[in-house]
Amino acid sequence: MTTRALVAVVAAATVGCTGATDVVPTGAETYMVTSHGTMGSSSVPEQRAKAFEEAREYCEKAGKKFETIRVLDSGPGGDGRTATAEVHFRCVTAATPN
Repeated sequence: MTTRALVAVVAAATVGCTGATDVVPTGAETYMVTSHGTMGSSSVPEQRAKAFEEAREYCEKAGKKFETIRVLDSGPGGDGRTATAEVHFRCVTAATPN
């Protein structure tokens, strides 16, 4: 394993107990991002917040505003279950009313 790959693995392991997927296009100007806990003690609200933050950042980078389409989750985490949240969204111009 190269030094660069080893550093990436160690950094990823020490970031925390959550992970988020890259933003994925799901249709015409619609996207999805999923956040999942890596330990059974993670909660759905934590994962939902992480997914919302990833979506918001994605839209801001494009100079747009985040708009939720729907949110799905795994239900209560804890007790050895891994919590997950999935946010479907679109990026709209800042002048677009909600």
